[in-house]
Amino acid sequence: MKENLRLARPEDAADILRVYQPFITDTAISFEYEVPSAAEFAERIKSIAAEYPYLVYEREGKIEGYAYAHRYLERAAYQWDVEVTVYLSAAVRGAGIGAQLYAAMEKLLQRQGIINLYACITATNTASISFHAKNGYKMVGTFHKAGFKLDEWQDVVWMEKCVGCYSGSPTPPVKFTELAPDEVAAVVKAFNEV
Repeated sequence: MKENLRLARPEDAADILRVYQPFITDTAISFEYEVPSAAEFAERIKSIAAEYPYLVYEREGKIEGYAYAHRYLERAAYQWDVEVTVYLSAAVRGAGIGAQLYAAMEKLLQRQGIINLYACITATNTASISFHAKNGYKMVGTFHKAGFKLDEWQDVVWMEKCVGCYSGSPTPPVKFTELAPDEVAAVVKAFNEV
């Protein structure tokens, strides 16, 4: 079976949306109500990928999962923090693909100088909570009735993982696009050789 982990491109938007859409329409896992257009989603990919890693997993040439990081909060003191997200199609859930996507993304984020990773998870999504715990995330809190979806209030939990803890003053992180292309390619290639 041919598998590939690579950087997402804006032209992947429709294929990534195919993975993401059921989480919007059928669950409270995503707090979006409406499925965005492919054009809108392509802009999201472009915007995020300018700052942080946005990865896709392909099996037999078909995108079956993706993961990305984005800015946690906008104030300057939060610049070392990101929120991380992973979505997988039903065909590949439970096969270790999410862990591979996260591991590659974490290596890239470390190279950027990111310190803290945060995951915001709907409290009823016990599979995601378990996944994050298995991948080194610790529970840090619950926001009660944080969103209203599927005709009920939803709590969210926050989990965190430190990937570059410092003492003293850290240097400012660099944009993802400022990393050396060969360095990024080496990280991605390493995961394709596993």
